[in-house]
Amino acid sequence: MLQSLTWAGAAVALLVIGWMASARFHQRRIDVLQLQLKVLRQTMNANTDQARRQIGQLQAELATRPAAPRPEPAPERETPLVDGIRRRPAAPDRFVVLEDGFPQTAVIGGDGFAPTRLMR
Repeated sequence: MLQSLTWAGAAVALLVIGWMASARFHQRRIDVLQLQLKVLRQTMNANTDQARRQIGQLQAELATRPAAPRPEPAPERETPLVDGIRRRPAAPDRFVVLEDGFPQTAVIGGDGFAPTRLMR
């Protein structure tokens, strides 16, 4: 009886030691992964800021460039525009700089393009 009690105690002690060793091993791996995740997030934020800065610089540069010369309008063909269709400019003349320092991106809507003409 005493011998089986000793073996049971040793088995329980080995189970507890094994569980503690496993927990420590996996916790160290989790700590390494958390550190890698922290570094990855910092790198991601730095790349995002750099991309925003570069896009803002390019947009500001494009906003300061003079407008491209407009090509000569094509001679009117036999069918004029249908009544009620109006042409509007595709993009605003200037870019609005937002509070974060980056110019607003011009969004060209579907009705900003010339109407489709039927060919007969």
